[in-house]
Amino acid sequence: PPSKKDPTREVKESTTDPESGYYVKSEREKMFAYSFHTACDANGFVLGTIVKPANVHDSQVFHELFDQLKDKVCRPKVAAVDAGYKTPAIAKKLQEEGVHPVMPYKRPMTPKGYIRKNEFVYDEYYDCFLCPQNQVLSYRTTNREGYREYVSDPRICETCPLLAQCTKSQNHQKLVLRHIWQDALDEAEHLRHTERNRDIYAK
Repeated sequence: PPSKKDPTREVKESTTDPESGYYVKSEREKMFAYSFHTACDANGFVLGTIVKPANVHDSQVFHELFDQLKDKVCRPKVAAVDAGYKTPAIAKKLQEEGVHPVMPYKRPMTPKGYIRKNEFVYDEYYDCFLCPQNQVLSYRTTNREGYREYVSDPRICETCPLLAQCTKSQNHQKLVLRHIWQDALDEAEHLRHTERNRDIYAK
């Protein structure tokens, strides 16, 4: 169903260069800037470029740059990208185009001291997750961002010895997300461990 939330949000805008974007890397590094996205071949020659405001995430630019490369040069056989482009949508795009993905390791975003997502095992047959205590997280719904939501039974979780390391939720319910295109990202992650991918990414 349509979202009832107000989509408006506050955006910082430069008075001298309104086309730029406000870039925040850390507390010390904040500025109005641009991002210069490039597609290069194995020899370092630039084959395609796109300039965007710096507050546009890398992953949002990939499809436009890929299509530019495909239309003006050719469809690549292999695409090596950095961690900013490691998303389910990009992995799916490369899979559909028949392009071999070379994606790096991406550090988990789990807060320190909490159980990591990869410790929750996905059961493809039953379409559920199993937690480290072997409790089932069942499918609930798919959200607007394309993530399938899996939730635990709070009656079981409230007496779990790992509760404090698992979730901050007041109702003692753990939520795990799995993107509808996660299979494509899993395949890219599997290929990351191959000798071919390691050699390409090193370049």
